[in-house]
Amino acid sequence: MLEETILFQQKDNTPHLTVISGHELHTYILQGEQTLGRVSRSSKPDLPIHSGVASRKHGLFTTNAAGCRYTDAGSMNGTICCGTMLAAGEGKTLSDGDILRIHGKQDPNADMDVILIYSTAPQENRTWRRISLADAAEVVIGRNERLRLREESVSRRHASLFRAQKGWALLDHGSLNGVYLNAARIEEPVYLQKNDVIRIADYYFVFLEDELLCYVDCYADADIPKKAESDSVTAELDDAKEVKPSIPAIPQNKGAADDSREGLSVWIEERNVWLRAKKKTLLRDIRLNILPGSMVLILGGSGAGKTTFMNAVMGYEPAEGEIRYKGTDIYQEYERMKYEIGYVPQEDLLRKNDSVYDTLLNAAKMRLPVMEKEEYDRHVEETLHMLGLERLRDALVVKLSGGQRKRLSIAVEYVGNPSLFFLDEPDSGLDGTMARQLWENLRSIADQGKIVMVISHSPDRAFKLFDKIIVLAKNSEEEGRLVYYGSPKDACAFFEVDDLEGIMRRINYTEEGGEGLADYYIDKYKNLSL
Repeated sequence: MLEETILFQQKDNTPHLTVISGHELHTYILQGEQTLGRVSRSSKPDLPIHSGVASRKHGLFTTNAAGCRYTDAGSMNGTICCGTMLAAGEGKTLSDGDILRIHGKQDPNADMDVILIYSTAPQENRTWRRISLADAAEVVIGRNERLRLREESVSRRHASLFRAQKGWALLDHGSLNGVYLNAARIEEPVYLQKNDVIRIADYYFVFLEDELLCYVDCYADADIPKKAESDSVTAELDDAKEVKPSIPAIPQNKGAADDSREGLSVWIEERNVWLRAKKKTLLRDIRLNILPGSMVLILGGSGAGKTTFMNAVMGYEPAEGEIRYKGTDIYQEYERMKYEIGYVPQEDLLRKNDSVYDTLLNAAKMRLPVMEKEEYDRHVEETLHMLGLERLRDALVVKLSGGQRKRLSIAVEYVGNPSLFFLDEPDSGLDGTMARQLWENLRSIADQGKIVMVISHSPDRAFKLFDKIIVLAKNSEEEGRLVYYGSPKDACAFFEVDDLEGIMRRINYTEEGGEGLADYYIDKYKNLSL
């Protein structure tokens, strides 16, 4: 067990260092110049470490008004900072949440690793606690979960650790503020290795294989289920083979994700309507995150809630829940955020007797800030080029083909430079060649760092162009539910089909030519996500 459990109270942003070495744990205030090293008869460092992997004079912390800087003092095993080995004499200015690690070169299992957690966040009434994982099935973390953290920055269901085929794995449940492993934000389930450090908001967790060290509120609740309760979770995960990453003992530095990568965070608790004084739930319990630069397919049968989902995410028909783009609540800031959204419906709303150029110029003047005519013209010319409409600039809308009109409808939204693109069946009525060109145009838009979300009933024509697929289906209670969110290739494996249309056969009602397995796959995905 731990040598000591420390209640470290901090009411300001004074930097401090938590040192975890084997079963010892200490927290130190950082101020001025302080040496870090191994305790011996001839060495009494300011920040002592009782471990053979540390040198007697391992490193130096220099703390002043400008911040805190760590320098490796030419130590035997060196210092790994956020996944990168520092050279002898090399220094690094530390940021809140940075992880330093001393790893013995002759210790492949990392049994003797020393972990140093640098933090400046106020930690009033926090304590290190130990949770045994020997008989545990999973540890679910969130404001309303078994390991309850009560800060508003923690989502209701934030993250979980669970037993998988190759050991313990870590999963982010679409949280708003993310889950960080060794200072890098995770985007998919990853396997854990001994001495990995997990950060959720300003809470820390150290994975020690048979136990979890938790730096949490003194009053944090923890009710950890036994193995038997998650046998089905483990079996589903193993069958789907979703968690495959091979995590090195010393993770390479990927850099903590910044706000620019947060993208679109979707949490729809419920979307209801009232029919004859009776509430009907159209959508329920949908959580997912979409990164900038993603092209996403929304797939589902008739009545599954695809358009309802799209309208809820855009803020046109708000649901119970929360939709954020780069941290901004779309519902609360809709008047400002609506200019970040471009929407192309099934039927175009173009004026038939206008030219292509005039159509785009009018759209630019309506959607862009007031600017000189030359600037409007430049935006229009760039849009014509982007959508392949240059040779049609003087053509009347009424003379355009179906594919050309569809590209013009997209161009009308694109000229306003939105960050989020939503399209409802843009390929409807187009032949294969024209549809393919349209999909490639959309792929180019996504590659500019925008998010493109598309409803389509002919998805296999652009299979390889999509980054993610959202599958919706109605359960036996006639509620639209999330059946799958992931890559198209993994979706086919999950549903055990060869193409995306095969997914529809799995989840559609039998009277619609399907197999009626929506409830089965809803439960399968829910268990996979636990």
